[in-house]
Amino acid sequence: MRLVQRREAYPLSYLLAAFGSLTTVLMIVLAFTGDAEKAAKALTSVDLQYLTRVFLVVAIISLSGVLSYRSGLWNIGQEGQAIMGALAAVASDNVLEALALAVITSTAWALTPALLRAAAEINEAVTTFLFSMAAVYVARYFVEGPLRDPAKKGFVVTIEAPSLSLIIAAVLYAALLITIIALYKTRAGLTLRLLASGEEIVRYAGKSPKAYIIGALLLSGALAGVGGAVEIMTREAGRYMTLQQVSTGFGLYGISAAWLGALHPLGAAAASLYIAWLYQVAVNLKVMGLPALVANALVGTAMAWGLAGYVMYKYRVVWR
Repeated sequence: MRLVQRREAYPLSYLLAAFGSLTTVLMIVLAFTGDAEKAAKALTSVDLQYLTRVFLVVAIISLSGVLSYRSGLWNIGQEGQAIMGALAAVASDNVLEALALAVITSTAWALTPALLRAAAEINEAVTTFLFSMAAVYVARYFVEGPLRDPAKKGFVVTIEAPSLSLIIAAVLYAALLITIIALYKTRAGLTLRLLASGEEIVRYAGKSPKAYIIGALLLSGALAGVGGAVEIMTREAGRYMTLQQVSTGFGLYGISAAWLGALHPLGAAAASLYIAWLYQVAVNLKVMGLPALVANALVGTAMAWGLAGYVMYKYRVVWR
């Protein structure tokens, strides 16, 4: 058995992937609950405000994945970049300052991997992953030190981030979505897509591949940072970081949405809504007394099927 690249892309691949993901989720939920009635309750109980919040956070971060992966760049450091964005929000006095600092901080966090990829051809998947791990320790330092809330004696938590309403968050996401869609209608967007086919093609088009590599990775980092800031600012309560909750996992959920959405901004939006629903199902299962790791299992299946959809889109299986 081997994979052979298709002469023409297979458009139904992502639809099959979505169906496969949904079927897998139904089987997992039924297996965990062991009861059809409990499974139905877990699958249909929805807190609309909570679902909207998770959707917006995942959707914003998914745009980070769309931008980098469509450019042929493997930024898998969205989790760390989101952490830096959330940390910047905690250090801010108002929403505008929080968003601005989130962009600056997360872009700076993505700068070293971008420069290493452009100047020394060091794989960005490795460096962004390592920087994600480093972000956790940097955040813990600030939780215990400069950003610790002195008023909460006996608890190691940061001061609270500004509050952001879901309506404003939705407007922000819509603006980012329109911007990314519009970007791909420009020459710069076309060059970013050409970058996925190879640096030589970009160079042949008269553009600097290194400049586009750095630009794509920095923009990707900035989007993930905004997602992290939105996540902490839209919480109903507890808009602070703790030592145990530095990493939220939304970076990985955004990556999953990007792949399941066929690396298209609108597809990623639909996939983000699906993943938000999976997150809600996982919360429902936790309320029923089932393990918290169920959430990761459900979203993990979505990511696996998203990658499978990409493989089916590009390749076909030959059994001889």
